[in-house]
Amino acid sequence: MSKINYILHLNAILEHFNNDHRIRQGHIALYMALFQKWNRSFFKKMITINRSEIMEMSKFKSKTTYHNHIRDLDKWGYLEYYPSYSPRRGSRINMSKSGTSTGQVMNPTVSKNDQQYLITRPKNGTFFKTNNLKLKKLTKPKNEQAVINFFNKNNWPKIEGIKFYAFLKSKNFQIEVDPKIKHWKMAAIKFSKNNFEKI
Repeated sequence: MSKINYILHLNAILEHFNNDHRIRQGHIALYMALFQKWNRSFFKKMITINRSEIMEMSKFKSKTTYHNHIRDLDKWGYLEYYPSYSPRRGSRINMSKSGTSTGQVMNPTVSKNDQQYLITRPKNGTFFKTNNLKLKKLTKPKNEQAVINFFNKNNWPKIEGIKFYAFLKSKNFQIEVDPKIKHWKMAAIKFSKNNFEKI
């Protein structure tokens, strides 16, 4: 069983979907059905799925559409799909590829045009587009209250300070940011400028 923060994972994946112009409603519906199955399987690294069940959960009527969408999600790095060609065995899915894995390996057959959309996953990290930024260890605040005090001082919502601290702590204060950002307060300022949605 993997350690997954249900809310953080969903928030991150939905934000990534929002920034990926290839994603359509069907991809989201399918991913959500698979995520629900993964959740019910206690976030095991590999889950076995039944096509009929997943099609019903994601409201797909066409097998062709289902297969096209699941292959897209596999190709674009949102999951790993291991199809079964046996009626007695279900196909297998590795959902943790975009959620908990460390040193994520991407599909080597992905075209150069798709490379910009691939997800990279640092240890205890969140989802980021592949780019030239490197992981940076930020200076740590003394505690959560120090972050809340900084947010209060800047007249920012307290709840955003709590979320910001929880986010940094879950990443062990090691995130992918602009090289100029070295201190957690600088990251908080950038967070506020992005309407408290992303760093």
